[in-house]
Amino acid sequence: MNNPNLYSGKRFRKSIQHFLQGRTVQAIAFFVLTLWLVRLLTPTDYGAYMVLWGMVEMMVPLSSLGMLEAVRRFLPELAERGAPGVLVKFIRWMTLIRLIIMVTWAMLIATFWSNIAVWIGFSVQQQDTTLLAVGLIITVIGFRYASEMLECLLEQRWSQLTHALMPIGRLTGIALLVLVGGLTLEWLLWVDIAVSLSCFLLAEFFLMRKLRNLPGTGDFRVSAREIASFAWHMAGVNLLRAIANVGAMRILVARTLGLEAAGMFAFLQQLLMITARYLPAKLLANVIRPMLISRYATGEVSIVKQGMALLWKSNLLIIAAGMMAVSVAGDPLIAFISSGRFTDAGMVMLIMLLGLGATSQGQLVSMTMQIFPYTRQLRYFSLLSVVTPLAVMIGSNWGLLGVASGIVLSVWLMNSMTLLWLNRQAGRIELDWPGALRGIGWAALLAVVGWWMIERELGLWWTLAFVLLAYGLGLMLVKPLNQVDMALLNRGLRNRARFFAVFAQKD
Repeated sequence: MNNPNLYSGKRFRKSIQHFLQGRTVQAIAFFVLTLWLVRLLTPTDYGAYMVLWGMVEMMVPLSSLGMLEAVRRFLPELAERGAPGVLVKFIRWMTLIRLIIMVTWAMLIATFWSNIAVWIGFSVQQQDTTLLAVGLIITVIGFRYASEMLECLLEQRWSQLTHALMPIGRLTGIALLVLVGGLTLEWLLWVDIAVSLSCFLLAEFFLMRKLRNLPGTGDFRVSAREIASFAWHMAGVNLLRAIANVGAMRILVARTLGLEAAGMFAFLQQLLMITARYLPAKLLANVIRPMLISRYATGEVSIVKQGMALLWKSNLLIIAAGMMAVSVAGDPLIAFISSGRFTDAGMVMLIMLLGLGATSQGQLVSMTMQIFPYTRQLRYFSLLSVVTPLAVMIGSNWGLLGVASGIVLSVWLMNSMTLLWLNRQAGRIELDWPGALRGIGWAALLAVVGWWMIERELGLWWTLAFVLLAYGLGLMLVKPLNQVDMALLNRGLRNRARFFAVFAQKD
């Protein structure tokens, strides 16, 4: 073995600690950034700005062509037991090819930007200003790619540091622009480019420093053909799912309903993205994925299945809490957060939260299918992604409510079918439906109680605080976790797992 302690339980627990600390800072900074921007920019400029970031998000899968997934899949094995020089060669070639792809995409978009901007609905002034956003395709995606490789090596300390510097740097730049009275869409984009470029270079520095400490003394190699085959299957998944990406949906809303509607849709998306980043399947994916790959490589397939089942249930329990809160206080909550910019958005947000349930499970299923690996089948299931943009365009006839409903129906269809197939193919993944339904049922009951309290005029915010507190305490009574979940938590977290024991059944 080359580095037998690289994915040990001790490093895993240390990575979790750095990961949670970094994500806490990011959550606060990103939330402040979201609330500040919606107050500073005009409705049309805010809509245009969020559509531009949507374009960057859409380019993440389009520029990957399966390479990001290949790095996630093979880098942990090469780091742990790779032959001398193989890991460095692998990272060097993957980084170079990805950079060439990003530059090529950026040049193509810049060449046809005038036509693209008109199609989206930008004004003449916005068309010239927004060309700067093309640079973000290289700096932002390049930064995320380097950061992903650090996380594959369980280097959460440096990865989370650079991730935290991204929103903090943007906030600092915006504050300077406000102080000098020069806050415009153009200068805002310049700030984003400067900050993302700095984070990109810093992440590359930390990555190169880490690689110097991993010379490789094992005998494991992976052929270029195997990497290419894996990336080829995932490239089809990337291209198909790019058309159902959050960024693509944002662009379609701008095209069909206008920039102001796109601004509202993007604001709700941002709130969802903040929530999604802290769902267990998303939050812990880059920490748990290398561990699961390591266990799969040693034949511990049951651990992979148990890990997926626990993350699946955890996602549902957290989303149930969010839907409960929005169903009780959706409209006033969104209006308060947006400083009155967006009203009557509670129902749209509730439907989008329901869609988040399917999206988060889809990310988990995709990760599991790559580990087993079922990449070819995943590409076939991704063909269902074409339904999402069609549903959005049809749903736009009924405004944002129709758009959100179309997304939910299409995403649940695709991810439910994929999960059903995986559950049969992988030798029965034991999903704990009774435990999940106990938590979801408790959330539904509290939502009804919350409506009753509001009708009795007991106070909106007091009611919201009550149902959220009651949900957390009630989970101790309904106990959604089982002993299999606790065994897995004990294996990964050791003594810290005792904090979850109050949520678990005894037998």
